[in-house]
Amino acid sequence: MEHNQIKVLEVVPSLSRAAGVARFAYNMALYHDEQRVHYDFLHHAIINGKMMHEKTYDADLTQRGSKVYTVNYAGAGFTRFVKEIGAFFAQHGAEYDIVHCQMPNSAFCVLRDAKHAGVKHRILHSHLNNSSDQFLHRLRNAPLNAIGKMYATDRLACSEDAGKFLFGNKPFTVIRNGIPIEQFTYNPETRNNLRIEFGIAADAPVIGCVGRMVKQKNYPFAVKVFAHFLRKRPDVKMVFIGDGTDRAELEQAIHDEGVTSSVLLLGVREDINRLYSMLDVFFMPSLYEGLPVSCVEAQASGLPCVYSTDVPHESDITQTGLFVDRTADISQWVTALEQAMNGGRLTSNPEVLSARGYSASANAEQLMRYYEQLMGAADE
Repeated sequence: MEHNQIKVLEVVPSLSRAAGVARFAYNMALYHDEQRVHYDFLHHAIINGKMMHEKTYDADLTQRGSKVYTVNYAGAGFTRFVKEIGAFFAQHGAEYDIVHCQMPNSAFCVLRDAKHAGVKHRILHSHLNNSSDQFLHRLRNAPLNAIGKMYATDRLACSEDAGKFLFGNKPFTVIRNGIPIEQFTYNPETRNNLRIEFGIAADAPVIGCVGRMVKQKNYPFAVKVFAHFLRKRPDVKMVFIGDGTDRAELEQAIHDEGVTSSVLLLGVREDINRLYSMLDVFFMPSLYEGLPVSCVEAQASGLPCVYSTDVPHESDITQTGLFVDRTADISQWVTALEQAMNGGRLTSNPEVLSARGYSASANAEQLMRYYEQLMGAADE
């Protein structure tokens, strides 16, 4: 049976290389079959023509044949955002078979306007087990999410936790946040070269945090834990990979804890897959998560991981991570980091991840089949 190409519009907050949702969407596009599915993208990481992020996938995806559309950032003008979404779907909505919205608090207008444009298949995708790290934003998001769900015809989630948070008892399908596992495999030569480049001793322990610098990631607390760790191991280093709106707050915390000379802020990197080889422990004391792409990447590199208990246990795919309650004493965090570090590299992780379905190519295939089933085009 020959399938007609399915045209899908992926609606994401941004295409920043630092954002997990963007990395997921990019990976799905990277491994798709163009004869079966065509991807275009819509995001709102732009204000009056100026991109909000320096390093993005926009140009890469355009070169690969996708169209990347933008509307102005909702946070810079909510009414304008809603109007621009409406105008976009009035002009382009009829071009798509499926609209796949990965912004639950914007689905109220995205999926509504997609419906009005005649798009029959409207997917809402949950990536988090909380709607915001700010109370007022959670109050705002609750009705927006509720309205958005009314316009969704189908439901996806990155984990059981994220799905149950947004959809409750309604059925949903889990599509894992797969990655190109082979690109993240630990490489000792890369480790040595990077440590020379960044002036880190070969035997110095390195704790790494990867992700956007936003309240959700709880990075000032990570610095506080690191400061206590530093008293026990004066040669330890901490590396932050990413950027975000709370960078200044993180820099202030680093200064206040007196650890400036032991912390590296590397910003958003295009070689993030190599940087994991430089680290010894992956640290994620987040306030909430869905199933973070960075967790999968860290495990693919064989890193022992320490999480807060607010990170879903599903994130610990290899079942080797340590979880600490955020209310626990600092000493318990330090002990967990020490324990993780002493365990060393977990070189069998890539095989475990692949066996458990976290390959980007396998997930891209699963997602294409999901679309085909929606369209009634799948083989019997």
